[in-house]
Amino acid sequence: MSRRLLLPIMVAGVMSVSAPAHADPDLGEVVGTIARQLLEQQQGAQERALWDGVVANGSAAAYRQYLDTYPEGPNARTARERLERLSAGSGGSSDTTPVSEAARVEARLSLTRSDRIAVQQRLAADRYYTSGIDGVFGSGTRRAITAWQQTNGYGQTGYLNRTQLTALTGRTETRPDPAIPASGDSATAAARAELNLGLTRAARVQIQRDLISLGYDPKGADGLFGSGTRGAIRAWQRNTGLAATGYMTTRQIQSLRADAKARGAENSGDRAEAVDEDLLGLTRAERTVLQQRLIALRYLSGEADGIFGTTTRRAIARWQGDNGLSETGYLTAEQVRSLRQQTRI
Repeated sequence: MSRRLLLPIMVAGVMSVSAPAHADPDLGEVVGTIARQLLEQQQGAQERALWDGVVANGSAAAYRQYLDTYPEGPNARTARERLERLSAGSGGSSDTTPVSEAARVEARLSLTRSDRIAVQQRLAADRYYTSGIDGVFGSGTRRAITAWQQTNGYGQTGYLNRTQLTALTGRTETRPDPAIPASGDSATAAARAELNLGLTRAARVQIQRDLISLGYDPKGADGLFGSGTRGAIRAWQRNTGLAATGYMTTRQIQSLRADAKARGAENSGDRAEAVDEDLLGLTRAERTVLQQRLIALRYLSGEADGIFGTTTRRAIARWQGDNGLSETGYLTAEQVRSLRQQTRI
């Protein structure tokens, strides 16, 4: 039986025996279980894809990258053994003591994916990092960390210790990856329905890109549907008159794709600006502050909710036009600073 068919059957089996016949099941717990299974399935596929590439590459650097990303992963022991053999074969010259120790210190932090995303978002906001926000610390992230360390007077190892993590993100301790919030009969059914679609990672990335092109913020296009993507889906569903479950159906995926294509036809340049804005890693609180500034400047009416929908995008475009900027509807880091500081004339 294929993996795709097995997981829904297992979920259904758990649901059928998890509560007595005379009691209503805890729908929130059921949805949480399905959400965790979705995330675990996606993360497992990501780990396997990286491992396959590492084995194909076969270099010490490739094995170190795997251990950086999955220090306790299912292939971590094999990676360490092969890395030791490679280091021994080269006389140990492929690994310097300071970097090795720094890597071990960072590994002991047990950074979650949400922690790594937070690091990448801050590095992107400070213009050290320009690649995708995916929670994977590859060579691009390591170079960005090294550059940040150099600027701030730390040893340039490319790996973080707890003091540096706090200085960079403001976090004093690592946090567990959040579960996907949802509750109710419709959300339970929607979660099961999406699970049964068997979406590939490429399909999930396309959904996230379509959300970005329409002005919704999934917190990166990485193919992993975490809380940021679920929130963006719910916002899109609300604004299109659908039940805001946070989970997609086949028809909704098609509708989202059509809306994104239509938006792209109107302004084909928006996608790059949307991606650039997404790389800033603006939190919902920061977006709310920007909306409040637009309201104060009389470009936007209503309440500030931290969701950059069509109305907010139009308000941003009008503000950009009045300030001699290209009317993209998406903000750059410099424009964020200018908007925060501007007062009404």
